[in-house]
Amino acid sequence: MGRWMMLFLAALLGLTGCSELKNVLQGMDKPSARITGASLDSLDLEGVGLAFDVEISNPYSVPLPLVNLDYALATGGKRFLSGNADVQGSVPAKGSKTIKVPAKVTFAGLLNTVQSVKPGSVIPYTADLGLSVDAPAVGQLNLPLRKTGELPVPTVPKIELAGVEWKELKLQNAEAVLNIKIGNTNDFPLDLSKLDYGLSLGGNRVANAAVSKPTRFGKGQTNTISIPISIKPIDLGLGALRMFSGDGAKYQLGGSMDVKTPFGPMTMPFDQSGRTSFFK
Repeated sequence: MGRWMMLFLAALLGLTGCSELKNVLQGMDKPSARITGASLDSLDLEGVGLAFDVEISNPYSVPLPLVNLDYALATGGKRFLSGNADVQGSVPAKGSKTIKVPAKVTFAGLLNTVQSVKPGSVIPYTADLGLSVDAPAVGQLNLPLRKTGELPVPTVPKIELAGVEWKELKLQNAEAVLNIKIGNTNDFPLDLSKLDYGLSLGGNRVANAAVSKPTRFGKGQTNTISIPISIKPIDLGLGALRMFSGDGAKYQLGGSMDVKTPFGPMTMPFDQSGRTSFFK
């Protein structure tokens, strides 16, 4: 569309009504938009960051200003997020432009709004985007867009100290194997790559380390990982040695685990206490 056509349309707008002008424009190319991609930019236990790539095409021989872009996300027909994206600039004449539309979903807000959603689940979502552009001689045009996808609502796996197996137990040195049971309570697999932990037995700090034990946990799967430790009961006192020689003790296990999910990597903190058994 050349400049003379822009002038023609402007003159036509002044001489005819809007309905006549729309009839004239029926056979002309119009701006278009499409969602070319949707990705998860961030993922943690607080929420997930979404990003939609929107490509806008401009058939005109003049730049096409961007006016507004609003979005709404829903699951099961229930809206849980809406907002406006900051769109600036224009689409080049006879060209195209791709803009990134971010949306942040907080799990607290999602669970509060859609009570059927449970921690650990994967939910389908529908994203409706409305892009507004300022078309020459026509005015504001609204370009509706829709995208479907899935969102995870991750939860921390269940973790417990299943038992302590003493290999050697002397006042000067004690060798043991910690059997840590981890249960994946998510509806998607997890790949554990690193475990940072601190362990107290009977109120005594006995271990504080990071171990890399790659372990895969399928949906709802429970595995036990064994970690060797070496401690000096003499540093903890005779009371600790007597406790270690018994049947068990209270424990406190805390730290974090680095995992990979189908939706991206995560770091999950954990803090668990209970009572564990000793084996010799």
